[in-house]
Amino acid sequence: MANLTHRAKSWLATLGRETPMPTAEVERLIIDAGGTPHPAWLAFHDAYAGYYEEVAPEELAIWGLARAANAQPPSTWRDPNAVILVPPTEWFPEAIVCADVHPVHDYHLYADGSFTGIGGILDSFAMKLERHGLIREFYGRGKVDRTLLTRESGKPEHQALLAAMQHGLVPEASNHERQFYLEPTRLLDACPRLKQLALYEICP
Repeated sequence: MANLTHRAKSWLATLGRETPMPTAEVERLIIDAGGTPHPAWLAFHDAYAGYYEEVAPEELAIWGLARAANAQPPSTWRDPNAVILVPPTEWFPEAIVCADVHPVHDYHLYADGSFTGIGGILDSFAMKLERHGLIREFYGRGKVDRTLLTRESGKPEHQALLAAMQHGLVPEASNHERQFYLEPTRLLDACPRLKQLALYEICP
């Protein structure tokens, strides 16, 4: 498992988990499907296969790369005992699809360890856990209000807010696509490409 922060481990501990398919069997399925069992894929399955994530009301994503036919609950979106490989493109390396999740969520793990899903492109699956952990920890501090949502981050007042919160950058949850800045009573979510800022504050 990646070197997760306490907040990420605490969020992970809230999830249920089934007994996963052994990694050696997943490796064989990848080879049989004509793919390469990339180290990042096998390490992910080793660490996180079998966890249940609620991605919507009464809708689960079941982590890993494949599930057995006798897994319970039965797979909803994927055939058991099989992997789905996504060929490389001009922009992305070869990918593999999550063990069981609605296709709309695009849960793809790439050969280089990067991950796509709810929230966009992440440098690693661990970054996803860090973001969940960060948000859970912040909301645990009290009642939260979103006090700003804008796609005009270039305005002077918004640039001043960004500058004021730079010291609170959470590097393990941030990348070039999206950055998080944390203070005791404020959390800023910045998406430079969209020129979007969202500020959340703990109610007094």
